[in-house]
Amino acid sequence: MDLIQAAWMIRDLGQPVSALDLEEDSVIAGGWDGALRKWNGDGDLMWKAQCSDRIESILRIEDLVVVTSGLHISCLKDGEILWSEALEGSADLLAFHDGEIVATSSVYDIEHGDFMESAIWRFSLEGDLLNVERMDERPWFLDSKDKLLLGLGRPKCGILVDGEHQNLPTDSPVTCGLYGRENVLFGHANGVITSLKGEIISEESSSIESITCVEKGFVAALESGELVAKTPDSKPIWKASGKQVTTQVAGFDDMHWCGRWNSSNGVVEVRDSKGELIVTAKTTRPRVSDYSENRIGFGFEDGQILVWEKGLFSRRIDQEKGEENSRKSALAAKLRSLRN
Repeated sequence: MDLIQAAWMIRDLGQPVSALDLEEDSVIAGGWDGALRKWNGDGDLMWKAQCSDRIESILRIEDLVVVTSGLHISCLKDGEILWSEALEGSADLLAFHDGEIVATSSVYDIEHGDFMESAIWRFSLEGDLLNVERMDERPWFLDSKDKLLLGLGRPKCGILVDGEHQNLPTDSPVTCGLYGRENVLFGHANGVITSLKGEIISEESSSIESITCVEKGFVAALESGELVAKTPDSKPIWKASGKQVTTQVAGFDDMHWCGRWNSSNGVVEVRDSKGELIVTAKTTRPRVSDYSENRIGFGFEDGQILVWEKGLFSRRIDQEKGEENSRKSALAAKLRSLRN
């Protein structure tokens, strides 16, 4: 099956895609040079806007779209920028908590080769700065489905839970996180995966780059390029090796999708719930991905945005299986005729 031809929607942002937000009725994409576009559920362009710099994060709050763009946090409605405020250093992560917009920023010191200072900013929906809290640690994970959680780097490491610091079972920096159905997982630089409950869930061979949720548990992408799928109690499901994983997402009856990059070529891989490879496609560098109930989207270095729809994708898979069975039947018939 040609994975690219099976896509339900293909659009071009005109610059490398740096952020993607996918819902059932729309797609919002942000670019490396600040382009922001929104398409409706039929793939029609609804609006476009130009922000100050690279779009890092996209947050929807009803009819508002909030983005971190370079040094700024900006709020838009129907493509119009309502307000924009400069932060200190790069504007990074976003969340909406207790009626407030929460953003993080970080300052990178080139001479030391590390992040020297970070801050947590709180804004009202109207753009009023309510509070700013500065700290030495850079947050690498932010979410607020229930409590406001931040996973921290050096020197303190651990997490902030509604503003209170909490240690984790390892003192290694948090590199990523996952707010799952029943637990919150944190990936660490030393390859350990811990939970909000204070447990060590898994110990892997290299740093955890990202974690995504699947029906039976989770899939961790390691710095080495290995994908490791495990149950919540750390029982192995499957493993897959390869080049660097740049992005991963799960959906479509527990299929796992990942993008890889080897410094010159990209690839998108689709696996079933057992880790068996279903289909691959050569691409430019896959940068970001997202999912909704019936759609999966990827954004690429060349500006392409591909969205697959569950029904169409399933039909193409079934069609491919049917054609393969027909080829096998035809070959078997030829073999029988040769024997006769």
